[in-house]
Amino acid sequence: MLSRLAARLALRTAPALLSGVSRHAALRRLPRRTTAAGVLASSCASASLATAEPEEPIITQSVTLPDGRRLAFTEQGDPHGVAVFALHGMGSSHLTWHGALPLSEVAPRVRLIAVDRPGYGDSTDPPAGYSYAHFVKDLALLADELGVGQFCVVGHSSGGPYALAAAALLPDRVLACAAVSSDPPYNHPGVPDFVRKTDDMASEGPEGAGFYGVDPKDKVAKWRMSSLEKGPAAKRHAWKQGEQGFVTDFTLERLPYSFKIESITLQERLTFWYGSEDFPAMVYGNPWMQSLVRGSKLRRVKGGDHSFKSDPAHLSAILIELRDQAQRHLKSYEEESWQTNRSTRSKPRKPRRSSKREITETEQAMK
Repeated sequence: MLSRLAARLALRTAPALLSGVSRHAALRRLPRRTTAAGVLASSCASASLATAEPEEPIITQSVTLPDGRRLAFTEQGDPHGVAVFALHGMGSSHLTWHGALPLSEVAPRVRLIAVDRPGYGDSTDPPAGYSYAHFVKDLALLADELGVGQFCVVGHSSGGPYALAAAALLPDRVLACAAVSSDPPYNHPGVPDFVRKTDDMASEGPEGAGFYGVDPKDKVAKWRMSSLEKGPAAKRHAWKQGEQGFVTDFTLERLPYSFKIESITLQERLTFWYGSEDFPAMVYGNPWMQSLVRGSKLRRVKGGDHSFKSDPAHLSAILIELRDQAQRHLKSYEEESWQTNRSTRSKPRKPRRSSKREITETEQAMK
C-alpha cells in the first residue's frame, strides 16, 4: 500500500529547486546554471526542455500574512505585463514554473508570479482547517502587497482546484484562469464513478481522514523520509516545511469544495488543459469539469502526460492564451465603458426652467 502512494506521489512530483529568503530580509540570487540543471534533474516526467538559460537569476521573496505565516513566491518576466499567479501541484514548489528558456521568449508581456503554496518550499504550514477559500484570501493579500489589482491564475495538478477557487471567489479580480491537468473534485455528487477514487477518499475529514485505511500523516511522513534519503537536493525542496502541505492537498481533494465550480463566470476565459496520456482521473475528469462551466474551453494535448506543461511550447501556449484573454477582456471593458460615457455625454440636456422668483427679478431688471 505504501508503494502505491509513493508511486503516485513520485509521478506527480514536479520540478523544484532549492531557494528561499524572506522578502523583508536580504534577497539571495540563485546561479543561472543551477536553475536550468535543477529543472532537468528533478523532473519526474519526460519533457523536452531547451538548454538555454533564463536571462535573469531567480529571486525568492516572501510576504508575512496577518496571522504571521510566510507566503513565498518568485517573479519573472515583464514587470509591466499581465500578472499571472502560478500555483504548483502536489509535491512541488514555485520553481516548477521556471523552465530553461527565458520567460520573455516563452511568454512576452507576462509577469509570472509563482507561489509556494502553504506547507511547501519556503511557505510556512497552513493552519488547522485550511481550505481552498482560505488560500484565496492569502492570494488576494499577496496581490495587494504586490500592487496587483486584477490578474490571471493558473494551477497545475493539485494546484488546479486552488486556481478554480480563485476564479470562483474573486470574480472581480481574476481576468482569466487555466486549470492544467487539474485534479477533479472526487467528492462532487456528479463526478463520474470511474473518476471517483473510492479507495483513498477521506472519510472523516482532516482529523480522521484515512487513505488506504491509514492516517494520511503516517503515510506521507514515511514517504517523506524515503524521499529525503534518496532524492536529489532539488527534489527535497518541497519538503522544507514538512509534510503538512501534502496532507492538506490529499485531504482537500477528497472533501466537498469550499466553492462551486459551477459558479465561475469567466466563460471562455476559463480553460481546462490535459494531456491524452495523463492519469485517467485527469483524462476523464477535466472534460467533465469543463462541462460544468458554461462557455469554458477544453484543450487536449495529444501525447501529453501529467507534466506536459514543462515543455516550453506548451507552457508558452498556456501563458499566452491567459495574457491574450485578459487583454481582450480589459479592452472590451474599456470600450464598453467609453461607449457608455459617450452615450451619457451625447444626450441633450433639458433647459433648466427658471423659477418664478428668477423671472420676476429678471423682468424688474429690464424695466
